[in-house]
Amino acid sequence: MKAAGSLLALLAAVALSACSGSSGLTTGALLGEDKPAAPVNDAPARAFQVGTVSARAVKCGFNFDPGKLKANYLAYERQQPGAQDVAKIERIYDVSFNGVAKAVAAEGEYCTDAKTKIIKADLGRHLVGDYTPRPQPKQEEEGLFSGWGSGGDGPGMKIKHPMDNSD
Repeated sequence: MKAAGSLLALLAAVALSACSGSSGLTTGALLGEDKPAAPVNDAPARAFQVGTVSARAVKCGFNFDPGKLKANYLAYERQQPGAQDVAKIERIYDVSFNGVAKAVAAEGEYCTDAKTKIIKADLGRHLVGDYTPRPQPKQEEEGLFSGWGSGGDGPGMKIKHPMDNSD
């Protein structure tokens, strides 16, 4: 009975917090979930990002010079204040490029419209000298009652038609 009372208090707090504009109380905060961290922008993260994007762009047939992109990127890293060991950064780049190239080589349906759109945006940034990792898209936070009344098509409650035997 005590657990039911504490659950009721929790639900009341969530319901009341939804009434205020910026209380900061979210289901993520209540359940101990952390928000995704911003992408790290250091030399190893940049090397990994540029290497993987280059390999993905080669797989999808983008018209660019991967060797020139690598050379320009490594020159950028050499110019950074407090530059790290460029040989180490080059190894990270090579491992990410070769690993992704090998992983996607056998995938016939890899270059979908959605993937090529992302690759094109990332490659375009890298070709003009912006080697920062891709910013993560802001995802809408789902609340405790999200998806209720959504018709079953969204990420919330799943509703199966009684006559659907497609299991």
